[in-house]
Amino acid sequence: MTAIEIRRPYSIAVFGCTGNAGRGVAYHVVKSAILGHASNASSAATTTTTKLPHRVALAGRSRDKVNKIYESIIEELRQDGILKDDSILLRDDKNNLVDIVVADVTNEPSMQHLATSTHILISCAGPYGRYGESSVKACVECKTHYVDITGEVDFIEDMIHKYGDQAEKNRVTLCPFSGYDCVPSELGMWLVGKALESHGGDELGTLELNVLAKGGGLPRGTILTFLDAADKQTQKQTKEENTNRGSRFYLKEYRPIAKAALSPSHFLLPKYQMGQYTGPNFMSIINVPVLCRSAPTLGFTNMDLTISDRLSVVGRGSWYNGYYGLVQAQMYIMALVAGGMVFAIPQFRNFLRKRLDAYSYHGDSSGKVYVDIRGAPPSSNGSRKTAYAMARCTYPGDPGIYATGFFAAGVANALLEATTTSNLDDDGSNGNNNNKALAGFHSPVAALSNCRPDLLVDHLREMGAQIKLEVVPEEGMAAKEIDTAKLRSKL
Repeated sequence: MTAIEIRRPYSIAVFGCTGNAGRGVAYHVVKSAILGHASNASSAATTTTTKLPHRVALAGRSRDKVNKIYESIIEELRQDGILKDDSILLRDDKNNLVDIVVADVTNEPSMQHLATSTHILISCAGPYGRYGESSVKACVECKTHYVDITGEVDFIEDMIHKYGDQAEKNRVTLCPFSGYDCVPSELGMWLVGKALESHGGDELGTLELNVLAKGGGLPRGTILTFLDAADKQTQKQTKEENTNRGSRFYLKEYRPIAKAALSPSHFLLPKYQMGQYTGPNFMSIINVPVLCRSAPTLGFTNMDLTISDRLSVVGRGSWYNGYYGLVQAQMYIMALVAGGMVFAIPQFRNFLRKRLDAYSYHGDSSGKVYVDIRGAPPSSNGSRKTAYAMARCTYPGDPGIYATGFFAAGVANALLEATTTSNLDDDGSNGNNNNKALAGFHSPVAALSNCRPDLLVDHLREMGAQIKLEVVPEEGMAAKEIDTAKLRSKL
């Protein structure tokens, strides 16, 4: 038994697991714990990742509701063939593998109790602008590492300015944006950028992402977040607030990069990219600021960097498939614009809020997320040694629920490996000299950038991701597959 288990009962706690996305996170966290415990119990061959026999807590304000979620997850894992022996759920004679903890954002002592009982807290209670601060505050004060699945840049910006200094002083790692919103794009940027550096010494000049999702819908919390954001946009803000908003989140030198990536002409027009016409990825309004914030931490300091985050609407482009997707891309853009216009009407938003009271979306475990990432050196670099790097990634689950849970659990597992040590502080807190993750608020890949290069990649692969990385030395030459473990990571 490690010291972290002696001092804190749980390795990972999932707070807010009764929501749609929260259940998806809880499913993958419990699944990882069961597989890890079963592997240790059977003395299976170890993999490159550290298999910690960790305990899990599922937390929420209603014990009965959390227990129902837990029972539904266990039944699903039985049906999936993951849980073959219920005795695994009894970690030893005294402890269950999964426990239920009652905590409420309006009850600060309960949040403090939750935070002090776990090594990592995954916060899923959203919209975060309404309910997120209590988890951040408890984690920073109790020296508990933090993961969330928010896409609310404004909220995290506020939390950074409110708790960032204290988090760094307490050596606490906080990883917001750990869901589908940002992990694929940030990981993709790191993969192709480091491949260019490691195999040719070129810097990243152009980043292209094509995202294709099959299956799924929007969780209730995500829709509420969009509604809150739309309402906020209609409120008057001072000129100073509008000027500082966003530019405080990332270095001002990256403002032209973000502005170009999110310009109306780039965002709303079809673009031919990686062999097909693509439409705008509406998640890029979150991805681009996050990429601009993490770029300098990851070592990407080219101020002429261009980012193109797009949505694939046809899968594989061809002449027979709507002229390489042009027809479908135009139809998608028209639908997106029409939907945005309707969404801007306050009366429609009020109507939608009322309908959400009875709305619930449970996700599609058979869905898939496909992400193709292409990175190229600056076109002005006449001495470049590599034509481009290409990463092709496939992740299990629909974007809103199961893939989001997949990424959050993967980040938490990687963060657990990066921060677990036997040399705890006297008070049993985290934050000691062996913590290799960056302290403070960082997006997941940036937070883990000082660890072994393939830490997050290994955990995601172990959970079912397919990640392939190649470099093309020169145009027309055969691609060369790259081992992610040999990429340069430490800065």
